[in-house]
Amino acid sequence: MELMKEIEGRRAYRAVGPESLDRATLSRLAEAAHLAPSSMNKQPWRMVTVTDPERLAALRATLSSGNYWALKAPAVTAFVTSADWGLRMPDGRELAWFELGMAAMAYQLEAVHEGLVAHPIVGFDAKAAAAALALPPEATLVILVVVGKPGDAAGLSEKHLESENGPRIRKPLDEVAAFDAWNDRLLPPAKG
Repeated sequence: MELMKEIEGRRAYRAVGPESLDRATLSRLAEAAHLAPSSMNKQPWRMVTVTDPERLAALRATLSSGNYWALKAPAVTAFVTSADWGLRMPDGRELAWFELGMAAMAYQLEAVHEGLVAHPIVGFDAKAAAAALALPPEATLVILVVVGKPGDAAGLSEKHLESENGPRIRKPLDEVAAFDAWNDRLLPPAKG
């Protein structure tokens, strides 16, 4: 298997269809995330995949208007962690957030491998979504990943249609990666 195919194929597509996904497929996505690395094997991420129509409706009600396209998705997976669940370094670095990100990426790459759309979003009312998911108070809902089979793009806004079909835009590699030492090309452009 060539992993770059999945990495290059991973995009935040919005044309998601309503066709349900079976539990075995959703379990494979969770298993991919479950295999992500973590410091001292703490595995500080938690996932809650929602397919139950009533719970899914409650979760959908928390989405921002810009995520209108996600309303027909058959599944949404919540990625949850707490700084207390992961390793804390003496200098203050909390690794739970990074490790949750690695798990979420593994989840998305498996989804791409399976021919699915897996679009991470942060446009939701986090407090209401946490309540809809019955999360404990110490848990932080970081992202939701909208999951489904590719669907019809006809209902997307013009802006979203353009990004759906447009070129994948990335910064030049030398603006985000250097060898051996820091290079000032890595600094983001000054604001305003």
